[in-house]
Amino acid sequence: MLRGAALSLVFLGLAGCPPQAQDSGPPLPGSGSLLALSYNVHGLPPEITGDDTTARQQDIAPLLAAYDIAALQEDFIESNHEVLAAASDHVTQRWFDEVLDGRAYGSGLAVLAEHVEVLYLPRHYSECYGTLDHSGDCLASKGFQLLRLRLGAGTLDLYNTHHEAGGGDEDNAVRLGQVQEVLAAMDEHSAGRAVLFLGDFNLHGDDPEDQPCIDLYTGFGLQDACDAIGCEDPGRIDRAWFRSGDALELEPTSWEVQEHFVDALGEPLSDHEPIAFGFDWAVL
Repeated sequence: MLRGAALSLVFLGLAGCPPQAQDSGPPLPGSGSLLALSYNVHGLPPEITGDDTTARQQDIAPLLAAYDIAALQEDFIESNHEVLAAASDHVTQRWFDEVLDGRAYGSGLAVLAEHVEVLYLPRHYSECYGTLDHSGDCLASKGFQLLRLRLGAGTLDLYNTHHEAGGGDEDNAVRLGQVQEVLAAMDEHSAGRAVLFLGDFNLHGDDPEDQPCIDLYTGFGLQDACDAIGCEDPGRIDRAWFRSGDALELEPTSWEVQEHFVDALGEPLSDHEPIAFGFDWAVL
């Protein structure tokens, strides 16, 4: 409207007063903090979990609002996902539900974020092992999500995954391949960028068979947030890997098991404990 008014003044021969600049709004912040959650919600059918899966998701749903980012795993069933999503005011909501041929479920991955998404890339892993045995990984269409999120004047590449379970030789080989696939994607899409990588990695800090995968992540320049701040319980399979980038710095500030994710009887709402990770960020 201001530009149009200025043009009208020109045509009236009254252009002695310059047009006013458009209001671009307040500047975007150059620093801030965020609280991220990684949580395997154990969202399998009740025939597998042996309990009321939907009731647990109903109890979980309102608790997710406290986190700027919630990266979920084993969120398999559409009606239960809708329970989680309906209770969320997060501006970005992504559920990777595509089912591969021959599989029973999608990836089980979902992200809820208070930050605006500027890029979304979901991708399936190329291999799995075991359908009705060896942890049944091939029932699911496992993979990872990449969401590029706006953080003030900068951006952050958020990844979420659930790696192969099981401890046999075949499981170990598949999990190693999955690590290589997600790192190849990071190399392609996130070179020089700040990364926060959440998930159920099925990598045990005290298992020598898992060390090659951990070495690949650290060799790629990723740090485990628990290790970086010296948390009290290192080596858990629910982790946050991170790195700073050329334009955004990440600094871990906290690591904490979220003990309030329990039902009315005090029973855990999943077979995994949710972990919250605090970070400060600054645009460089």
